Amino acid sequence: MKNLIKKIDYVKGEKVIKILLMSGIVLYPLLTSFFGIDLGDTGIHMFNYENIFSNPDKVGFTSYFTSVTGNLWLMLFGNLGIWGLNLLEVIMEIAMATVVYKAFGKNLGEVQTLFGIFIAVLASDTYLNVFNYHQFNVFLLILILICQYKAITEDKRLFSLFAGVFFTIVVCSRMGSVTAIVTCFLYLFWYMCENKDIKFLLRHMGSFFAGTLGMGIVMAGVLLLSGQTAYFIANISRLFGLASSSGGGYSMDNLWSTFIFGNLDAIASGFIFLSAGIVLVLGFGMIFTSKETEIKRRVFNILFGIVTVGVAGYQLIYAYDVNEAPNWPQMTTGPSFFIGLFYVITFFSIFYHLHAKDGKTEIALIGVEAIILPLLTIAGSNTGTKHVILAFWFIAPISVSSVFALLKKSSVQLINEMASKLGIVIKYSALVLTLFVLCVSGGYKFFDMIYATMNFDSTDRSSLRYSIENDKLKFMKTTKREADAVNGVLQTVSNLQKKDTEEEKLMVFGGSILLYSLTDMEAYVQPWVSNPNYSEEKLLQDIKKAEQESDTLPIIIYCRTNNYYGFEEWNYNVLIDSEKSNMYGGKKELFAEYLEEKNYSIEYMNDYYVVMAAQGIAESDEKNIKDYMFLE
Repeated sequence: MKNLIKKIDYVKGEKVIKILLMSGIVLYPLLTSFFGIDLGDTGIHMFNYENIFSNPDKVGFTSYFTSVTGNLWLMLFGNLGIWGLNLLEVIMEIAMATVVYKAFGKNLGEVQTLFGIFIAVLASDTYLNVFNYHQFNVFLLILILICQYKAITEDKRLFSLFAGVFFTIVVCSRMGSVTAIVTCFLYLFWYMCENKDIKFLLRHMGSFFAGTLGMGIVMAGVLLLSGQTAYFIANISRLFGLASSSGGGYSMDNLWSTFIFGNLDAIASGFIFLSAGIVLVLGFGMIFTSKETEIKRRVFNILFGIVTVGVAGYQLIYAYDVNEAPNWPQMTTGPSFFIGLFYVITFFSIFYHLHAKDGKTEIALIGVEAIILPLLTIAGSNTGTKHVILAFWFIAPISVSSVFALLKKSSVQLINEMASKLGIVIKYSALVLTLFVLCVSGGYKFFDMIYATMNFDSTDRSSLRYSIENDKLKFMKTTKREADAVNGVLQTVSNLQKKDTEEEKLMVFGGSILLYSLTDMEAYVQPWVSNPNYSEEKLLQDIKKAEQESDTLPIIIYCRTNNYYGFEEWNYNVLIDSEKSNMYGGKKELFAEYLEEKNYSIEYMNDYYVVMAAQGIAESDEKNIKDYMFLE
């Protein structure tokens, strides 16, 4: 009877935990979707969504289907503004959580899977709030891998067909994800591990490529009907040009180097952290020495154990900081450290389930997919392991499940069998305490990573209480300094627009690309003028082309700081000096000459922006724009 009561209490407790985790998975991304206004990356995505059909020559087609999806969403829910795209991102995260839970919950444990998914949600939301091609890419990769998992374990070719369909979509959503073809290795993995016949391999591979081909024909039809084939091909050619160049961030040499060494560095930090765990458990084992041991020996063990624990503590700190954080806004060593830690745990899990008597090949398959997902997420990116935070959806659940498995008595017995060969006996309490210390130290760093990122806005959440006066930003909050700076610009541009019957275009020099969307103005040249991949020669060509198309000169907004570093008072002077010293590969001098040649005047200025207009609509005679652009 007592056992029955305990079982009922356990089931009730598990149900409560599951409800809490499910609530967190849904509510956390929904609540954070209202806070923080990013003017840079969000602006790039908004520009692509709003201009994919109206101005295709100024839009990147390497993420074509993502832009089409964003455009369709805005057509349906444009009244929600940019927050509507944040909502789409939340819906996508909930969908990912649902399919992962349904697919893996049985094998990994429902609570463990939900806990891992919650970690994935927290990590994923350190990236942009808005719907974007990086997170859409992960969503589609998850669908591919889940379909392949179901196809393999249930031997259903229909799932392989859908995996092929999603493969084509993901390639059209982010061109770099053509690397997802390596997921076909999963069929080979199962064929070898489960000793399947060759027909299994041929059936599923054939279904996968049939789905790929079928969806490829559909996508080609969409491009032909929309008349955008030429733009698509031109962008692909440009992509190959960047990849084949000997220098630059997107050269193949740099991409391979970043990909390989970024992951190896991450794995190294994970090994250091887990080796600290081994040292820690040995130290606690000596501290908790048996009372039957001679008193002198006990004292020695305790003292030596304390020293050992101290060494382990240093290792824990060193593991997190061994790889320096890139000098990017709101960037920590967290992404590299945690993916490295999860990699190592997952490697051990795969090895165990392939070779242990009670191992499950299904879990080993999940482990292989868990390794593949983050690798494919960052493949083709020049930012190393930065975007792995979007790809914890498989690897966090299997890592949590592995840690839970270590707490079982049978696991302790197995560990002691191995340790006894070295004359070491590890108590259960020492193992539990070690796991507790590892979880607390890792958890502290994890939440530090979460706190340090806030959609490129202030990390002081209490300061995000102000609104930018624009319908596209309703429901969303930012700091007073950012709101005041942007409101002043929008009001000035609005006043200038009223002074000419012909529709003016806009040129933004700097990172605040969202200003195109907020002003509802067309870009005079490419929207991101200061982009390193937008050469001085190409900028000159685009200016000449724009002048041939219209005599009306653009309204110009010059960004005095790098908006990715926020609108805080404490770093303002540093940002001003940094921007003045940045020549943008010669484009700033070209830009200054253009302003002087066209006789531009300063119409409005605040701490962060300068708005300028040409003769005809300008009211001011102030010309000293160079004072705000260059160091004295």
